[in-house]
Amino acid sequence: MVDSPVPPPASCPIGWQPQALAPVFWGVRSLGPADGAPVDLRIFFPSLDGSVETAPILEGCGRYPVVLFAHGHCHQDTDHFRRWFLVPAVLARSGYVVVVPRLAGNAGGRNPSVPEHPDEATLEAVLGWVRTGWGHADVLLPPPATGVVGHSFGAMLGARFAVGREVGAFAGLSGGWQDWFGGSPFPLPLLDIPTLLMWGLGRDLFSQLTQAQWQAMSRPRHRVVFDEGEHWDYLGDADLPCRPGAGVCPEIAGATADLVAMFFARYLPPELATNLASQVPSTLVPPELDLTPEQEFFAGGFLGGFERLGANPGCGVTVSSDSERLLANLRTRETHSLDHPCAWVEKIATRNRWPVGARPAGYHWCDVCFPSRADG
Repeated sequence: MVDSPVPPPASCPIGWQPQALAPVFWGVRSLGPADGAPVDLRIFFPSLDGSVETAPILEGCGRYPVVLFAHGHCHQDTDHFRRWFLVPAVLARSGYVVVVPRLAGNAGGRNPSVPEHPDEATLEAVLGWVRTGWGHADVLLPPPATGVVGHSFGAMLGARFAVGREVGAFAGLSGGWQDWFGGSPFPLPLLDIPTLLMWGLGRDLFSQLTQAQWQAMSRPRHRVVFDEGEHWDYLGDADLPCRPGAGVCPEIAGATADLVAMFFARYLPPELATNLASQVPSTLVPPELDLTPEQEFFAGGFLGGFERLGANPGCGVTVSSDSERLLANLRTRETHSLDHPCAWVEKIATRNRWPVGARPAGYHWCDVCFPSRADG
């Protein structure tokens, strides 16, 4: 049973804010310098209209986090950034504004581990534009309600970008972690935010982390390994010039979109979706939706990718996580982190210390330990 989140204001035309357990439709716009954007990009957002390319953004229902999506390098694939729509669309349906910019450095094959990679400045400019120059900037939650997702070179770039910035969570799809050779520090152990990493056991060799690299990362950390996964399977059956052929598991793209949506729902929820941190499991496996008839109208086909993958005997997957250690204060009814503790944790009396696996019902997050949580 899904708890009811904070009701939206009277200005909202529906009775809930879009979130990963109660979605809406989505819209997208293709913009560029002629529209005031720093580079060519696509921006995805929640909508009640199914027309997609002309659908208006859903406003008045609470504010949304921003997610930057960084594409990788696919030789001779013109406008590769336009290939990415499933993950951004599922996130938009879940209450996020997702920006997918053209990254000239990645597109040209420049390894993100080299110093002064040009696309780091591009991501900075795009983030600044969407927060201050985009016509709907007022629907966005302020920093640190910013997420980053990247694939391949984009995952490497996204992790590098997230270090030291006001980013709330990072997801990397088959980043070339074993191809990090430049002068910039390897970013994964420097990330002090929730992290989700995915890779395949097929020919996705440069993306696989060693156990030592995994253990060096901060908690909470999540890992998804597709038994038959290949480097480009996140794009489904797309015919790419850099791809020898589609992998044997066609369900990876949909399952990835589901897991990424669950990840951001748990750690970077929309403003009023206060139910998500406790109702999205640490495994990130999508729970069964409990929807009203009106919500069911918008949710057709939503979160079915992971279930389809599990039903395909040729699509093995291992999902693992090392969750953040939590401590609840019985006196103040506040939930703290033992992995990112504030100064008050040591002052909690022994009789009031309650180790918990999830935030207890009726408790709120410590706004110092968890600055990006909805009630922080």
